[in-house]
Amino acid sequence: MNNTSIPQQDHLPFPLFNQRFFSEFSQDQKLIGHLNQLMLHLNHKCTYKWMNQLKSEWTLENDIRILVITWNMHGMIPGYSLKRLFNIESIHHDLIVIGTQECSRSIAVSLLCESKGSWESKLKDELGKNYVKVQSATLNAMHLIVFAHVLLVPKIKNGRPYTLSQGFMGIVGNKGGIAISVNINEKIFLFANSHLESGQNAEAKRQTQFSKLESHFENEVFSSHQNVPYDYLIWTGDFNSRIDQKITTQTIRNHSDFFGWLSKDQMHLSRNNSLNYQTQFYEGMIFFPPTYKLLEYQNQWAIGNDFRIPGWCDRILFKENKQSKTLSSTQGFNENQPSQIKLQNYDANFDILGSDHRPVFAQFTVSFQ
Repeated sequence: MNNTSIPQQDHLPFPLFNQRFFSEFSQDQKLIGHLNQLMLHLNHKCTYKWMNQLKSEWTLENDIRILVITWNMHGMIPGYSLKRLFNIESIHHDLIVIGTQECSRSIAVSLLCESKGSWESKLKDELGKNYVKVQSATLNAMHLIVFAHVLLVPKIKNGRPYTLSQGFMGIVGNKGGIAISVNINEKIFLFANSHLESGQNAEAKRQTQFSKLESHFENEVFSSHQNVPYDYLIWTGDFNSRIDQKITTQTIRNHSDFFGWLSKDQMHLSRNNSLNYQTQFYEGMIFFPPTYKLLEYQNQWAIGNDFRIPGWCDRILFKENKQSKTLSSTQGFNENQPSQIKLQNYDANFDILGSDHRPVFAQFTVSFQ
């Protein structure tokens, strides 16, 4: 999607996925037509911010720029370059955070061998000498890794990993989450990655899983950082959210209703119904097609024997830790951006093939002022 497709001025934060923005954009006839065609033909082209705006030095007077990626890799490591995912030669990011699910191997094989050494080596080669691994975490087929630009590294300390299994009997890591906390210039960043329960009718279980993961990671960070809570939380994952509507292979071939489908997104419905699921989190407005389930090496819906109702499964959420802030019951899902962490871009990269999911990415700025 080109920059003119989204009603956003470059100097403003990215619009949020809440009822106000949803109502506004779902009435824009030009945008509706554009998004319907993208979804019907799956010819979405993503846009990155800050192209060709390289930074030569970093100071505390600058916002730090963060690239966050989530991708269900369907048990493989791509044999091709991921240059179009990171754009290292064209964009400067101070932090790069990559959360993957079904990484390197299938879930079943990962129960026996969960090493992600080959994947981490590929990432290091892709990012080059200017980026240094800060910390990584692994649980079964899930993986999370944080890289920092060499200019930011002196300001980083106390990288810590955390895990919580939520599979069979609470001990198998096929479902659950992992997290990493780091201290950057005396601010604690918490990055999380989860792979929640699959299935069209499993939303209530996903709510419970998420709530338990959040509580667990909050307590772990508080303990690990001398009873100091985190300041910022960015959460990647395959949330397995589905479209709460009967969709058939015939529907996908001949009909496209982007905002109709998005209005039935289970995560969106949960938040609007004030269910105990991410109610204090922000998410960018979605302007990209569902990222699951597609053919592995073609941007086409998988409509064979393994057909699944499409879903925006792959998402990135974020929030500031404002313990003194209390939302009223009538306020609903957060209407305004938090004060220090700003979402600048939220998109999916349909150029990256090899899985039945497509990676989703977000770009943030965080101010230390």
